[in-house]
Amino acid sequence: MKSEVRSRTQEARNKIQEKILPLASRLLSLASRVIPLWIEAIGMGAVMGAVVDGNKRFKERLKEIDNKVFLFEAVDLNKKFYLRIKDGDIKIIPHLAKEPDVVMKGETKVFFGLLLGKEDPDTVFFSRRLEISGDTAAAIHFKNILNSM
Repeated sequence: MKSEVRSRTQEARNKIQEKILPLASRLLSLASRVIPLWIEAIGMGAVMGAVVDGNKRFKERLKEIDNKVFLFEAVDLNKKFYLRIKDGDIKIIPHLAKEPDVVMKGETKVFFGLLLGKEDPDTVFFSRRLEISGDTAAAIHFKNILNSM
């Protein structure tokens, strides 16, 4: 009985994620043309919050890389967003004076696909659809956290 409920819950979660990923990517692409970066950061923060809050294990594992700053360069939007890991949460910041620990460069849909568990981190990293530089240990640890989702 419990496994059937878990299975149905996972199926429902997968259907929701399949609809959110393309929609979020399209909305961000359209919005980036007219909305200021700080407003986009609020919107991305809300999406990230939903992803993190929807997966308690992911939230707990984020504490392992607490106080790390990742810069995500969305090449398809020509935008940069800082992701600050703090207390098991991801904060989106449009500008930051501090140098990031890790720089990730790629398309928005690839990044959201990783966070939603729809993209395999190893495939994305090794195919260079997401380029990474900086603190290699933090980047690998983040990749391993994504792999555990």
